[in-house]
Amino acid sequence: MKNILLGYVLLFIVISCTGQHKKTDSISDVDGQELLDTDTAMILDEVNADTLIVVDEIVPVTADASFIDFLYYFTSDEDFQRSRIIFPVSFYNDTTVSRLTAEQWEFDQMFDSDQPYTVIFDKEEELELENSSTSQSVQIDWMYLSDFHIKRYYFELKNDQWFLEAVNKEKMSRSSSFGENFYDFYIRFASDTVFQTKRLAKPLLFSTVDPEDEFSILETTLEPGQWFAFRPPMPLDRLSNIRYGQGETEQSNTKIVEFKGLGNGFSNTLYFRRIHGKWKLVKFEDLGD
Repeated sequence: MKNILLGYVLLFIVISCTGQHKKTDSISDVDGQELLDTDTAMILDEVNADTLIVVDEIVPVTADASFIDFLYYFTSDEDFQRSRIIFPVSFYNDTTVSRLTAEQWEFDQMFDSDQPYTVIFDKEEELELENSSTSQSVQIDWMYLSDFHIKRYYFELKNDQWFLEAVNKEKMSRSSSFGENFYDFYIRFASDTVFQTKRLAKPLLFSTVDPEDEFSILETTLEPGQWFAFRPPMPLDRLSNIRYGQGETEQSNTKIVEFKGLGNGFSNTLYFRRIHGKWKLVKFEDLGD
């Protein structure tokens, strides 16, 4: 990576060299100065062109200040990602396992920068786990809803730095013994507006930042038309879940789904409740920047 400082060094050398030429006579001085000015301009053009090169982002020492900070660099910087994988890394695929070397590993962006990622909780009190600094391990689940399989990434904190230790791919459970399966419900809720309207609680609670006071939360309700105007983009093909230690059970009658942007401040939260075996959206929060 070229350093911008190099441009200033070259400029200093050029200026120093031009100052060392002694004057001889007026005509040669003028011609010589013109040549020097031309040469200097050409060199400066090269220096300026060099400095226009986009400087690679330097990973700060605070990259591990939180797991989300680490995840931002892990998914956007290929060199950083490779430096934070324990090779050979184990890749489990149902009943088989392979050990991938650094040469076999392909850069994995994991998240689409244009789409929100999701974090799922069963209990409201577990939302605070995202801000906890005590977690020593975090698991990222990607749930592929087209064929109901799940891909898991296992991260461990070692010497205050996060590392990927293993990847696992397996089938998702679709048990419905406790009522409507949440992920079966979600697929239809996210893709069918008629069904979505039927599954909105009445009233649908809504929380957002007070437009007249950014430090206050406004609590109100939404009509179906207002919900469709303000609802977050809901992924159709897959959902993620960053597990900071929260539990997830099929018998839980509550699901809290956060829709968040990686590094852009976007944050919406949907609160679902299973009532008489059927899931409904009971509350919507829009507290993002």
